[in-house]
Amino acid sequence: MPESLRLADARRIAIAAQLRPKATRFKTVLERLGCIQLDTISAVRRAHELTLLARGLDVDEAVRSLERRRTPVAFEYWAHAMSLLPVSAWPYMARRRKAWRERYHTPDLAAAEADVIALLRERGAITVSDFPNGAMHRGNGSVTNMGDSWNFRTDHKRAVEHLLWYGDVACTDRIGGFKRVYQLAERAIPSEHLWDADDEECLRYMVSTALRNLGVGTTKDVADYFRLKIVDTERVLRELGVEQVAVEGWKARAWIDPQVRRTRLTGAERPVAVSMFDQLVWLRERMERLWGHGWKIEIYVPEPQRTFGYYCLPVFVGSDLPGRVALRRSNGDLVVEAAQWDDARADREYLHAAVERAASWVGAEVRWKAEVRGFDTAVAEV
Repeated sequence: MPESLRLADARRIAIAAQLRPKATRFKTVLERLGCIQLDTISAVRRAHELTLLARGLDVDEAVRSLERRRTPVAFEYWAHAMSLLPVSAWPYMARRRKAWRERYHTPDLAAAEADVIALLRERGAITVSDFPNGAMHRGNGSVTNMGDSWNFRTDHKRAVEHLLWYGDVACTDRIGGFKRVYQLAERAIPSEHLWDADDEECLRYMVSTALRNLGVGTTKDVADYFRLKIVDTERVLRELGVEQVAVEGWKARAWIDPQVRRTRLTGAERPVAVSMFDQLVWLRERMERLWGHGWKIEIYVPEPQRTFGYYCLPVFVGSDLPGRVALRRSNGDLVVEAAQWDDARADREYLHAAVERAASWVGAEVRWKAEVRGFDTAVAEV
């Protein structure tokens, strides 16, 4: 029979695995996390910046680490979603690069791909502005959704994205934080990391990294971290000899990181708001199992249909999740558009402290537009 684990202990393990690192260097934190999800929405700050800020990092230092330099720190690739990954992870994305090539390589882009490669060999580094027709076709009407956006892309833009997926091209820098700088992978990735691990090595790397950052999780939890197949994930976990435990209230058995036994488990030292793009809450099903909340991102939901607010940030206090807040920058203020809190789980002063901390991240003053609601009352639309 597997060892049992109290839910309170599972919460502490999860928080310790994610918010425990006290490193002050971006490179150290990125290598531990394995990946940091990218998203351009900046209602407060961009997703990867919030992930770093929640872990106490100096984002300005992190941005300097991402600037083009002789030895890059990170590259962009598909992990859980499009993410920053440490350059040391390049070999272990080989399985994914091969899968992308098998799935998307098509003859109709061969000429455009050859153009992109030739341009890179000539110039060393390029952006989409270097393409003859830029990134998007003009004069075709407005782009109304993500699917349309891909259809309006020029062949050269589509080609460079495919080459990025295949691993022929790499992005280790952006201009102004938004425009990708593309280079040939052979020039961008340090030579000691420019090799391909075999499929099993890739799987072991991703599964081990996921489990280390979850602390404790079901097979689905572990698979979700890098979007792996559940059958592959379970097989690797068993081959690695990972111990299973029964977590209080969970239907499925969970796997526990072997390093947990050697780690003093402490919660976060102070309240912190995290983005919904943070790996601590990636899988909503896991968030609900651990803390009783299955909140969804509502940024793509029309305003009249939102149940809470545009940009929801869960607020952690120690190892618990007593509430959430919807924040948005506006005219020098950080506006609280909605707030929901369980006073039985934590004093309300922690909510205010988390909001003030978020305001310090953007150099703004807090402006409360909405009153704090409990979980037994409806949240007013804003």
